[in-house]
Amino acid sequence: MVDSHNTLFKPSESMRDLQFLEELEKTPNLSQRELSNKFGIALGVTNACLKRMVRRGWIRLTKVPPRRIGYYLTPKGFAEKARLTMTFFSYNIHHYSNLKAVITEKLLEMASQGVKRVIFWGVSDEMEITYVTLQGTEMELVAIVDDDDGVNGKNILGEKIKSPDAIDSLKPDAILITSILDKERILRNLRERKNKITTFAIS
Repeated sequence: MVDSHNTLFKPSESMRDLQFLEELEKTPNLSQRELSNKFGIALGVTNACLKRMVRRGWIRLTKVPPRRIGYYLTPKGFAEKARLTMTFFSYNIHHYSNLKAVITEKLLEMASQGVKRVIFWGVSDEMEITYVTLQGTEMELVAIVDDDDGVNGKNILGEKIKSPDAIDSLKPDAILITSILDKERILRNLRERKNKITTFAIS
């Protein structure tokens, strides 16, 4: 399986190239600092990326008043953006298939241990795939919980996201951690709560 921690959540150079090309196509007069802030990367990294793109002929620099520089995609840059888009489209399909297979195996393992009622902990793309996969089993989704106040109370996939404080009263057979990125944090939270409910994780 593709290592989700390393390839899905940590943008590669190619992914960063695609992000920059897409953003510069929409807003060519962004400053380097604005680009850095938008993608959460160091200003030096942004500067190095733009210089590399200029060397490769993907973008050209044009002075934009007052005292700014515009970064415009060249025909070669548009061609590279299209190539990268197709590459990541193909990768996403492959990644979805691999992740769905792993989730299916995990749900079968849970079913074999007698789990009937399950709580998902962690709102994420993986959770959505898990939700779809669960429909092919006899298990019941009791609730989706998350300790992020930003999602608590929101309706996702027809479920109102609950606080983990609701877990004990819901009496699930098991908890399934459905966020790869937040797995360790959720496990720490469960330990702090002295959780006694059987817990599984999709990775």
